[in-house]
Amino acid sequence: MKKLFIWCLVFIGFAAGFACKDSTGPDVDTPPTITAFTATPASIHSGESSLLSWSVSNATSCAINQGVGAVSASTGTKSVSPTVTTTYTLTATNADGSRTANCTVTILLNPPTIDFFTATPAAVKLGDPSTLTWSVQNATTVTIDNGVGTVAATGSTDVTPAAPTTYTLTATNADGSDTETAEVTILPAAALTVSFNPTPLVWDYNSGTDTTSGTFAQILTETAGVDCHLYSAYTGLYVSADPGSIIASVNWGGGDIDANGQLTLGPHTISGTGQATIFAIVFDGWDDNGYTFALPYYGTINWAGTTGTVMLQPVVEGRTDPRIMRLFEGLRPRKR
Repeated sequence: MKKLFIWCLVFIGFAAGFACKDSTGPDVDTPPTITAFTATPASIHSGESSLLSWSVSNATSCAINQGVGAVSASTGTKSVSPTVTTTYTLTATNADGSRTANCTVTILLNPPTIDFFTATPAAVKLGDPSTLTWSVQNATTVTIDNGVGTVAATGSTDVTPAAPTTYTLTATNADGSDTETAEVTILPAAALTVSFNPTPLVWDYNSGTDTTSGTFAQILTETAGVDCHLYSAYTGLYVSADPGSIIASVNWGGGDIDANGQLTLGPHTISGTGQATIFAIVFDGWDDNGYTFALPYYGTINWAGTTGTVMLQPVVEGRTDPRIMRLFEGLRPRKR
């Protein structure tokens, strides 16, 4: 009986033990839970900040990559300022494992902007300057081509192009570039051709009075489409290629010449004492685009008895006889 009682107690103990284990069930792993992980705002410009926010439960530690490091294991915020689009990973950990969540901060492009780029005046006389003026925002470098080079973000500079030129301003930063152009054109000068009536000019020599005389007209034609103004048509009649041998000089005045139009002076007569061998005439004026002009012509009179003829030709610097050039040097003070 005593042995039977002991075995009963052992059996009851084992039964009670099994009964206790069955009542608790098997062990269950409970890793952390990430309720939220966000970036506000999710899109920023370089240099701005975004706020990372998270909410975690059942974690013993939390960390964020991209250099943020350990953070609160429950809830918290962290300001970040990435310079490029960046994805952040939150890792929550406890003894039973870990959970991760991601959020991305996108960097918006912020290229430079050109407020204005102008050329003033936009059309200039050859040899005159135009002023380039500009204003640029958010650029790290600003350049202008055609020899201007690197410039400040806001400024102006004078340019003197020898031909019509388009200038390009380029503004650049890490996010991109912007360009703008400004054109400087060259104003045309009036173009004049001169003809004489009659051609060739005819001269008479009266040996009794020792006088040379001629009657003719000059026709000036503008061919470049620019209004111009003739203020002087000064003539000189010479016995020889010597300024001191002048025997007659007349200024036949001037007038307005319309674009692609004509102006006729004369006919008129010039005469002087002596038998002339050279005739010279110079036309001076200006046009509406600001250019001045001087058109010198000359010719040697060819005599056949008492009648002389001359074909006038334009003076060409470096090619015309220097003695003829001196004749015009003598005419100019007379014009003034």
